[in-house]
Amino acid sequence: MSWGVEDDKRRRDILELMDISARIVKENPNYVNEVQKSANGCWMEQMYGMQRCDFCDLASDCPVREENEWQEYLRVNNIVIVKDNDNIT
Repeated sequence: MSWGVEDDKRRRDILELMDISARIVKENPNYVNEVQKSANGCWMEQMYGMQRCDFCDLASDCPVREENEWQEYLRVNNIVIVKDNDNIT
């Protein structure tokens, strides 16, 4: 996979991401082992502090994409989920 390096903007974005990564590791070589898990499960947000779904095309288990696909499925099929915690027995 070329990751879009033939596209100038995508190439610049990837180079910027590599610069961010190099800066983070230079500041703290143990960053990868010490980083806190992101609240939404996005590895880009966890590692780089930004969410870039266009770079995550290799992550088949992306929780953000899975949630978006689930919400789209619910919308297309006209499904409404009602959470009523008061009536759980």
